[in-house]
Amino acid sequence: MQELIVSFASRRGLFVTGVFVITWAFLLFYPINFAAQSMQGAEGGSLILAALDLMGLEPLKNWLMPEFAVYWLVALFLFPAFSLFMAADQMISERQRGGLRFLTLRCSRADIFFGRFLGHMLIQTCLLVVTLAITYLLLMVNSVQYWLEGLQILPLLLLNLICVTSPFVALMSLLSVTMSSVRMASLVSVIVLVMGGFLINYAASYLPFLSILNYWVPGAQVSQMVMLTPSTALLTSWVPVMQTLSFLLLGYGLFKRQAI
Repeated sequence: MQELIVSFASRRGLFVTGVFVITWAFLLFYPINFAAQSMQGAEGGSLILAALDLMGLEPLKNWLMPEFAVYWLVALFLFPAFSLFMAADQMISERQRGGLRFLTLRCSRADIFFGRFLGHMLIQTCLLVVTLAITYLLLMVNSVQYWLEGLQILPLLLLNLICVTSPFVALMSLLSVTMSSVRMASLVSVIVLVMGGFLINYAASYLPFLSILNYWVPGAQVSQMVMLTPSTALLTSWVPVMQTLSFLLLGYGLFKRQAI
């Protein structure tokens, strides 16, 4: 309940949710819908397919339902980014107000820490379901003959996107324990994601064994997943699961020893 209040009732939560709704409404009804209709047409389709070739995304041309192909491409990158900011304030503000001290009188620290993570994952799952449902409606409008195939791919898309999003939420769980402000937690998360891969690759050019550290950068497998079908992409799910568990165990270990 606390996560729902923070995400949908607070001023910051309403702002982030509003940005999410506006962004996805625009993406679903304009770029995604336009690209899907163009890929089905002869003239416009050639332009879209040429653009996919230019970006190295040829496998998306083989999707039976272009609505979900474009959604897959957009969601793999945007949902993790939104989850960072929506899950940034898991405990920081409440710790500053002294609310966590009161909660520890009624439940364990494990309940608080993992409960906040699961609450934010529930919110992300609800948002994913909404966007998938709207995309399915677009499919019904454009290609109703694929209604059954659309229903079959929905669970695969949802499961993949939940896996991709979870390490980003877990990273914010860790930063909510170690950072003193929501702004600082958001800034550090962006630095980790933007600079982490770059620094690791630079160091690996001199010491190749350091490339294994890429497995601990959230989203490291996304560029590979874009090229795969949702069923095949599930084979890479061990990477975000490993990242999620690592961040959660580290965050809980610090939270358990932290003075509130």
